[in-house]
Amino acid sequence: MAEAEAAETADQDAAPALVQVRAQALLIAIVRLVLAAAGLSAAVARGTSTGVAAGLFGLGAGVLLIVVLGGSRGGGAWERLKKAQPLPPDPEIESRGRSVLRAAYPSTIGLSVLIVLALAIDASVAAVLAGILAGIGGVAAGFAAQLEVWERRRGVRIYAEPGGGGRVYEASR
Repeated sequence: MAEAEAAETADQDAAPALVQVRAQALLIAIVRLVLAAAGLSAAVARGTSTGVAAGLFGLGAGVLLIVVLGGSRGGGAWERLKKAQPLPPDPEIESRGRSVLRAAYPSTIGLSVLIVLALAIDASVAAVLAGILAGIGGVAAGFAAQLEVWERRRGVRIYAEPGGGGRVYEASR
């Protein structure tokens, strides 16, 4: 019994697998943009005219971008990156598949479910929601591109503990 408790405590103390931040951002951006395109296509297939669906899609993406760009949340991420610690020896790196699934919860999965539900009720609402999903995909793609430039200038790759609030590490390229 004591051995089982000791093993459980050791598992809790073990550092979580790290994610490669740029790869995760790029992969979730692709997933979000593909799902958004599928949502827009489904809205058109369910009877929303192409022009109206495109306009509503643009509205959803535009509103999301205004909210994100108007907020002050992004500056903290860059400050955390500047304070990245050296990557510990022999780190466990989370698989890309697991990393993108983690990034998809709850926003991407939730919006995708809402799009499907909206398709059954009002396809024009689905087009707006698909635009919002495209907007968060665009934000993730923009972050991945900015991070690529930042990493190249410093000659590093950035890793982080999953969940967004954990420690940040850097390793030479």
